[in-house]
Amino acid sequence: MIDNARRANRLSFDEAVLQTREQLRLLQPAALEDLDALVAEHEAEVAHATKLSEKSTSFVKDDIARGWYTPHTRPDGVWEKLRNRMSHGGLADAVGSIDESSDAIVAHLAEPNVSDDLRKGLVIGNVQSGKTANYAAVIAKALDEGYKLVIVMSGVHSNLRRQTQRRLERDLGTDEDNADWFRLTSVDGDIGRADIKNAANIVDTNSRTIAVVKKNSRRLSNLRDFLRAVDPGTMQRTPILIIDDESDQATPDASTDSAESPTAINLRMREIWDEVSNGTYAGYTATPFANVFMDPAEAGDLYPSNFLSVMPTPDTYFGAERLFGLSDASIEAPDVIRYIADAELEHLLPRTAKDAADFEPQVTESLAEAIRWFIVAAAVRRIRGQATKHSTMLIHTTHRVDPHFLMRDEVNRFLKPLQDEALDGETDSFYDVFHAEMNRAAELDTGDGPAPTWPSVKAEIPNVLRTLKVAVDNGSADESERLDYETDPAQTVIVIGGGTLSRGLTLEGLFVSFFTRTSNTYDTLLQMGRWFGYRAGYEDLQRIWVSPGLDSDYRFLAAVESDLRVEVERMAAGGLTPSQIGLRIRQHPGRLQVTSKNKMRHVEEVEVDFEGQQFQTTKFDVSDPDALLESASSVRQFLSGLASYGADRAEDSGAVLFDGVEASKVLGFLESFSAHDDLEDLLAGAVQWTREKLPERPWNVVLANGSTREEYRVGDVTVHAVNRAPLAANEGGFGDPTVNIRALMSAGDLVSDLAIMGRLSGSDRHQLTNKRQKALRAQKGVGDGRGLLVLYPISRSSTSSSRTRQKMADVLGAVDPRLVSPNEPPIFGIGLVTPFDVDGVIRNKGSYVAVRPPYTDDPEDSETETIIDDERDFDGGSA
Repeated sequence: MIDNARRANRLSFDEAVLQTREQLRLLQPAALEDLDALVAEHEAEVAHATKLSEKSTSFVKDDIARGWYTPHTRPDGVWEKLRNRMSHGGLADAVGSIDESSDAIVAHLAEPNVSDDLRKGLVIGNVQSGKTANYAAVIAKALDEGYKLVIVMSGVHSNLRRQTQRRLERDLGTDEDNADWFRLTSVDGDIGRADIKNAANIVDTNSRTIAVVKKNSRRLSNLRDFLRAVDPGTMQRTPILIIDDESDQATPDASTDSAESPTAINLRMREIWDEVSNGTYAGYTATPFANVFMDPAEAGDLYPSNFLSVMPTPDTYFGAERLFGLSDASIEAPDVIRYIADAELEHLLPRTAKDAADFEPQVTESLAEAIRWFIVAAAVRRIRGQATKHSTMLIHTTHRVDPHFLMRDEVNRFLKPLQDEALDGETDSFYDVFHAEMNRAAELDTGDGPAPTWPSVKAEIPNVLRTLKVAVDNGSADESERLDYETDPAQTVIVIGGGTLSRGLTLEGLFVSFFTRTSNTYDTLLQMGRWFGYRAGYEDLQRIWVSPGLDSDYRFLAAVESDLRVEVERMAAGGLTPSQIGLRIRQHPGRLQVTSKNKMRHVEEVEVDFEGQQFQTTKFDVSDPDALLESASSVRQFLSGLASYGADRAEDSGAVLFDGVEASKVLGFLESFSAHDDLEDLLAGAVQWTREKLPERPWNVVLANGSTREEYRVGDVTVHAVNRAPLAANEGGFGDPTVNIRALMSAGDLVSDLAIMGRLSGSDRHQLTNKRQKALRAQKGVGDGRGLLVLYPISRSSTSSSRTRQKMADVLGAVDPRLVSPNEPPIFGIGLVTPFDVDGVIRNKGSYVAVRPPYTDDPEDSETETIIDDERDFDGGSA
């Protein structure tokens, strides 16, 4: 009865309940209890639906509605057919996760057939993480619930649009042989003007209409005119779902402050949204920064005012956190990162645009090693029974087009003698790379087959070389040259490209990447990481060659992504929507900015909230031995002044605790402590914030105790120096005065003081997640919100058996022999967690926290913003 009343009068659920309640009160009062039970059951199901995804904001308090969607499967519906296809394909293991996360998103959509119910939201995934499968499920479920017209905005490149069209035709069954669908686009044709005259009839008579449209001003104008050609009455009866894939690209207005109108694509997108009477705009992206920096006050723009949802990250996904590690945690990343020497860069990418056409690239030593490993690893895949799967290597050195073709020719010249030798059975040139690389990430292998041996791999290398091809994929490449996985069921390909490979396009079977391209912005860097994704059956074969410094950038971005999920969770916990509170993005302490300058011009209020923030020194400038002595002296002086606070020693670790130290003492020490440039500004900001916001909150100070024989003594306290060997490949090579240990703090260090105080109630601090440790610090009667400072005396003789590390003494000695003189004090590192406001004394934490980095003019990024779109391959109707 409720459903019939709602559909007949196009009411919201709440309005339908009120109407039904009034009818029952007059006609059958005894049935009111049954109605209440039905409403309670419905609300419970809706509440469950909105909590199914990993993290998702809730609009329970929205004026729009209290919820309408209850998860179910309609017999012979679009979702049931799609689920069956997934269950019998490569997504069989992920069907449950896709089902649950898509339910949570559908619960946020506008209720179909309710006039003027319009919602805008954003779904945040990971790069190469299966966003298409998720929104295919959302589309299927929306259609089952009554949505009639689906529009998918599929990036700015034709190859991505075709890939998406082909994928949705397969998944949703929208191919031309299916009479249940009307297709406004096809694999070969984007939207033209041929259907505009018949638009009203198409929309009115078809229950399922779909268009996959490239974000190009001309194509979007055609779509806008198609919608405008539909009469208002039909539009009122047509729930519309707009999926904006790669929604941070081209959709946000990137015009300057002085511009009289928004950028062309942003304007077309607004005009299309203006035509919708009932429906939802849902952006999908792995890099949402530009979307959440839109102007929330501009009603006509596409700021995700109603909901944010974060797709779950499966355990099998390899993202920045898993491949590079976190910059502020002690997670040891797998040994899959390789470094390209600075001296090679001049042979890999042109310095300026003027040099691009005449640039003469070379297959350098590291590129040769990467190619050889790709061939070996492809042979290993064949041995593992994966000969029918695609194998891909990516070479991404520059966004400029001309060098791509020149590099292709060089790679082919490098391969020719290897291929000729293989015809005679000669493959010994691959022997060294096989033995050097084969087992360096063996712990990632999830298979149960026998370990590959050189004789077995050697036998397969000629087969790899015989089928190996080199492709170029960029805006200037002919169709015959571009990447196309559809023409061959099992390609082995080295693909060279730039911009077209940085957005959306899936590189099938990618496991070797050679990457020298850089950027000043978070979003561009993350999107260029095509190596992120799933690698079932060949996890251990992944290798990524990067230029110096990029690994540090990606570790920082892993922390940004982790923070992002916490921020969405914070919104959800408060029952808030993006229209009520802005999404906070962590600011890089150095050169990186969040997104392009023009996309950040609406960021006005910037108040950095340092409550409960964790910092640690992982880099040390060792260029000046005297400066290190001064730093050690300041630590000694500080510790000597803590004698009055007692010194409790941990039974397990031997660390020493000074309990309840005045904030002024700790903050004074931190101000005098010399930290590496990467941390200096953040540390200063944290100190200033603490002085202003929580100057009376005590701190606990811990002196760490290590496993070395080297003793460090202050007064009556003696500890052993900790062992922290530096990374094997410093950013500037051997002799670089920056020592990078990647992680200083160990598991459980965030609550090391609480363990000594006996406040963990039997919990093993080493098993607690960072999130749980911080929660304990913020809990009254446990951490009491105190700040924590941990001092680490790092041995100058630190060593490690890991191939990714080297001896500290070797690194220091290469910089200055004085650094390894006998009786030198340890190098001091610090880890800290700022206090928590457990008493609610802070009145102004800032409801919208954004970043305002120092902008620099990066010609590479400004060129990336310019969308080159000649549409030479369009053949979908007259324009």
